[in-house]
Amino acid sequence: MIALKKGVIFILTVSVCMFILTGCGGKKVNTKSPEAVVRSLIRSYQEQNIQDVKTCYGLSENEEVQEELQKEIDYNLRLFKAYKAKSIDFKKSDSLGKSGDSQLVYVWFDYKPEDGEKDQECPVLSFYFVNKDEKRYSVVPAKDVTGEMSEYSRAAYKKFTGTDTYKKYKKDFEKFQKANPSYKEELDKRFSQSASKT
Repeated sequence: MIALKKGVIFILTVSVCMFILTGCGGKKVNTKSPEAVVRSLIRSYQEQNIQDVKTCYGLSENEEVQEELQKEIDYNLRLFKAYKAKSIDFKKSDSLGKSGDSQLVYVWFDYKPEDGEKDQECPVLSFYFVNKDEKRYSVVPAKDVTGEMSEYSRAAYKKFTGTDTYKKYKKDFEKFQKANPSYKEELDKRFSQSASKT
C-alpha cells in the first residue's frame, strides 16, 4: 500500500521531481471540462486560494477536508510558494485517456521566478485524474487513485514521452536548467524552509 501511494505521488508530480524539480465555488474556478478544472487547481495553488483549491476537488465551502487530502493540499501550497512565481502561463493541457470513469489529464505551464532572469521561465508538467459528477468535473485526490489508475497513468506517461509536446517541454526545461544550474537546490531549500515553519 505504501509503495502504491509513493507511485501515485510520483506520477502526479513527475515533472517536478523528474529533473528537480471556473463552475461552482470561487469565481475563478472552472469545472466545465477536465482540462479546465486542472488549470483552475494550478491557478488556485499559485494564488494560495484554499477555498478554490477545495472547489477543484469537488468540496463545498463548509465541507471538512480529510486528513490525507489536507496533507496533499498543504504540500502543494508550500510547493507553489517555493516557486516564488510572479506569474504562470499555461502552455497546453489535454486528456491522456480514461481509467474506468476517471480521465488522466496533463497540464504544462511555465512560471517566472520573481528572482530569476527577466526572460527565463521554468516549465512544469503535472498529471491529474479527473472525475465527472453530473455536469461538473473535479480533481481526484491522490488518496483515491487506485492501483488500476496508477498502472494506467504509468503506461500513459510512457507513451506521452514519445510525443512532440513532451519533447518540446523537455527541451525547454533543459534550457532553463542550463541557464539556472543552482535552481533545483534553491527550490528545495525554500520548500524545506516553508515546511519547517508549519
